Amino acid sequence: MSTKASTQTKTSKMISDFRNFWSEPWFAILTLVLAGAILLFIVVPVFAVLFKSFGIGSGEVTLEYYQNFFARSYYFESLVNSVSAAILSTLIVVFLSVCISLYVTRTTSFLSKFYRGAALLPLVAPPFIFSLSLIILFGRNGLFTQVMNSAFGWEFSIYGFSGVVIAQVLGYFPIGYMLVESTMRNMNPSLEHASSDLGAKQGRTLRKITLPLSQSGIVKAGLLVFVMALADFSNPLIIGGGEPFLASEAYLLVVGQQNLEQAAVLGVFLIVPSLLVFIFQTYFLKDTGLETISGESGASNVPLSPKVKAIVMTINTIFVSFIVLMFVMVVLGAFVRIIGIDNTFTLEHFTNRSGWDSLYISIVVSFLAAILAATIGMLQGYLFARKTIPGKKVLEFLTLFGLAVPGTVMGIGYVLIFNGPPFFLTGTVLLIVLNMTFRKIGVGLEASISKMHQIDTSMEEASSDLGAGPYRTFGKVVVPLLSPAFVAGFVYTFMTAMVSISSVIFLIAPGTNLAAVYILNLAEQARVGMASAMSFILILIVLSCMGLLKWIEKKTGVNI
Repeated sequence: MSTKASTQTKTSKMISDFRNFWSEPWFAILTLVLAGAILLFIVVPVFAVLFKSFGIGSGEVTLEYYQNFFARSYYFESLVNSVSAAILSTLIVVFLSVCISLYVTRTTSFLSKFYRGAALLPLVAPPFIFSLSLIILFGRNGLFTQVMNSAFGWEFSIYGFSGVVIAQVLGYFPIGYMLVESTMRNMNPSLEHASSDLGAKQGRTLRKITLPLSQSGIVKAGLLVFVMALADFSNPLIIGGGEPFLASEAYLLVVGQQNLEQAAVLGVFLIVPSLLVFIFQTYFLKDTGLETISGESGASNVPLSPKVKAIVMTINTIFVSFIVLMFVMVVLGAFVRIIGIDNTFTLEHFTNRSGWDSLYISIVVSFLAAILAATIGMLQGYLFARKTIPGKKVLEFLTLFGLAVPGTVMGIGYVLIFNGPPFFLTGTVLLIVLNMTFRKIGVGLEASISKMHQIDTSMEEASSDLGAGPYRTFGKVVVPLLSPAFVAGFVYTFMTAMVSISSVIFLIAPGTNLAAVYILNLAEQARVGMASAMSFILILIVLSCMGLLKWIEKKTGVNI
């Protein structure tokens, strides 16, 4: 009887949820449209890559391409290189993130603020900008290379595995740092004080108290950096020196050989770890709460001892100085004829018409994608927070999964889906906009849900009591209240879309070239001056967006 009653209760609840869902038909229709769009532009491309790797769609199901992957040492080497570089980059990033976070969260000096600002600086640059800077400094004709060769006869090359790891550490460091720093800043310091009061030295306190309390942020940082480094596309192309890596080899298979099946196999090896990490983060690491152990409210963190402070300051100063040096090299490269060879000041690198055209297209495309992503994210945030939607958690999971899918996989998937019937969109601006939109809508969704949880339902109930229907209430009450989340989602999407490259490079065509892709092509051709000039302009644009985003966060309390 209990089982039968339970079944009847579940059935009744499903019927009730279904009726509630259709009680406001326009919201129900909007939900279905958005769900269909999520499936088409996020889920289907991923499955298309998976199916293509087994030859599905080409006549028969086969394991030939997987056999070829393991039979050819070149492909297997690309997997080993990608995994090894990702692991090494992750370990270095986590170590540096802990060092800088320890100093930043325990001091309020000018140096602390400088460290924090410099640590976030790589966010404003295209992902491959550090490869360009490393070539300027340590390439075959690099500034440092020439000095070492002339003074000591040393000959070395930054190209290859080591160069890729250094570029990845510099490029992905802000992601790891923000997570670790946030965890340490929100940590209740009472246990650290207790450990100090009981006579423990700071080294022991860090090992036994601080790092264990910070483990959720550290683990999240490590997982995110690992996935991003594994899917790194542009750095191996520029500074890899011919060493094979998964993402870059997949791109070359598509563009150079039109071998979509083999490229899809490489894509599967990219998507599997991303999916596992995303699921692990979503369901096992969310709100672990280790850093919120109760204790004395309002206490400050234990100051660093002179010995520990000296160690972390030395490490931080060297690393931060290196980051700043990388940006200085880009600026210098933009304003001299040939850096290191002819250092005459010039503006000729800024006069290339193709570069300005690609920049204009990037701004337009990024603006449209930002509008769409922020709008869709706002609508989804409202629907998920306020409406009864069947399969809501699954739909939210799929929306956020767009952020985790490696760009190379998404790019290949879009080529497979939109390069034939019933869709012929490859090479169009529309497809590029859609690709950028649905890879970024998760940010607007999270911001809107967060904001909706801060809005008391009494305001909507008051509007309803005064005779306004659900749609008028949404337009007149909810939308104005969600405007900060909309603007934050818009700025974030615009900022990241301007420097994105790994997926859109598969979708561009003559007349639709983007600034980041244009810079990548210049860097591959060793046209350092023009690449530096366009990178400099792109950095200024993204830096302005970041400043605006921080201002929005400060004024509205919406954290992105």
